[in-house]
Amino acid sequence: MTEPTNTSGRTLAGAVGRGFAATVHACSRALAVVSIVGMVFIMLLIVYNVVLRELGKQEVTGTVEYVELAMALTAFFALGEAERRRQHVSMTSFVDRLKGRAYRIVRLAGGFGAAFVAVLLAWASWTVLSAALETGEYKLGLVHLPMWPARLAVFAGFLVLALEQIVTAVEDVRDRPKEPELSGAGV
Repeated sequence: MTEPTNTSGRTLAGAVGRGFAATVHACSRALAVVSIVGMVFIMLLIVYNVVLRELGKQEVTGTVEYVELAMALTAFFALGEAERRRQHVSMTSFVDRLKGRAYRIVRLAGGFGAAFVAVLLAWASWTVLSAALETGEYKLGLVHLPMWPARLAVFAGFLVLALEQIVTAVEDVRDRPKEPELSGAGV
């Protein structure tokens, strides 16, 4: 039995997979933009605070709290994009030497294993986010900032990271060039 194909001859499952990958990549890029905005916010706030201090004026109240919140957004929202760009630390010296079916099995097992760990981290962070929303948790400090944005960043970052790890593993297996077959002639 063959898979249904669309008009271009590609399988529908492949089209759905590419659509899923494109959606995951778009989420990663969107969160990365928020991460960059958070980084710019941190830099501007700190520079502004230093200028105020040098001019002998009162500094921004709660700078530490604002920076801590923005750091959570910056760090965790960038996880998926780093995986999409393959900029996370990885050791591929063993896996790159594998060929054929062994490569596919190890790469898929590793990708799905890493995604499983990221899902567990997302699940754990979801419970912390839920508790922060239910209790109205605030950060202790000079200003009362709600904790849920930082908790949301941790949850969303790990969730998108897990999805990107799955997409990366499947793309690696699907797009790896085939090894040339050895023939008896000229070898």
